[in-house]
Amino acid sequence: MTGASGLLGACLVDRLRARGTPLRLLDVVPPPDDAGAGRDFVRADIRDRRALADACRDVEVVYHLAAAQRMKPQFAGLDEDEIYAMNLAGVENVLAAALETGVRKVVHISSSGVYGIPRSVPVGEDHPQRPLGAYGRSKIAGEEVCRRALERGLDVTIFRPMSLFGPRMTGVFVLLFEWVRQGKAIYLLGGGRNRVQMASAWDLADACLLAAERPASRGEILNLGAEEVPTVREQVEALVAHARARSRIVAIPAALLRNAARLLHLVGLSPIVPEHYLLADKTFILDVSRARTLLGWRPRYTNVTMTTEAFDWYAAHWERYQPRPGPVLRLLNALS
Repeated sequence: MTGASGLLGACLVDRLRARGTPLRLLDVVPPPDDAGAGRDFVRADIRDRRALADACRDVEVVYHLAAAQRMKPQFAGLDEDEIYAMNLAGVENVLAAALETGVRKVVHISSSGVYGIPRSVPVGEDHPQRPLGAYGRSKIAGEEVCRRALERGLDVTIFRPMSLFGPRMTGVFVLLFEWVRQGKAIYLLGGGRNRVQMASAWDLADACLLAAERPASRGEILNLGAEEVPTVREQVEALVAHARARSRIVAIPAALLRNAARLLHLVGLSPIVPEHYLLADKTFILDVSRARTLLGWRPRYTNVTMTTEAFDWYAAHWERYQPRPGPVLRLLNALS
């Protein structure tokens, strides 16, 4: 498993450990003490083809979860070209290693980011692909590498999940959790009248296990996300009520925030990346019916339940996972 130390990796490790499955974990950072300790861990970069080939020996199934995103602390210093190159090299190296060592199955995690701004919802797997940044472009390129590996006889399944929620989250949604924990104002782009689907890392872990078991998953590209999706404002209100927080919701005009975020992004001060501020007031819901039909998969979490559960975990561990606010976030916190 690559990316074993991340959000999805920790959940998938937990599921596999419960089954008694032997594990070999690979990541650029070691796993948390409670997520893979005592297992066969390889500390390596996914750009290291030799390390990946060695890690794949005597392995039946490879779960390729690793990907670079600037919202992850360990990749914050990478530029767009480096994000693209790292992610594409990772897919190429994983699939080459799997073919070389006789791996039976590869489950590859792509992203809903390949679609860009939805033209219609729900978004099916055949929706046009117009990604907004290097991360989405790298996922499209990675999927093409998977198709070539399929032609060479490797069994590959590709998942396109929405943004993941679960324990050990990093990124923009942890900022929301910290605002709620402190009872600070919560800023919503456009007022939150749109609907944005999320995906539970636990539900995606279950889908990974099903893909490894079901022959019908071979060569498939499948969307994954929750099935109950309220408006963004309703979801945030549910979280505030759950946390019994004093937070108030502050709506910011979409055009104003987008223009400000563009300028801040150019000088390296924006707390969010273009994929966030260009999509934040859009409705984005995936059609997950193919995953249900082919895998017998059904998400157990709604948008609200995965958010409140992830918040509870964060609230119990915030001292370790608290985001480091830049100048813009410090200003917003001072105003709230």
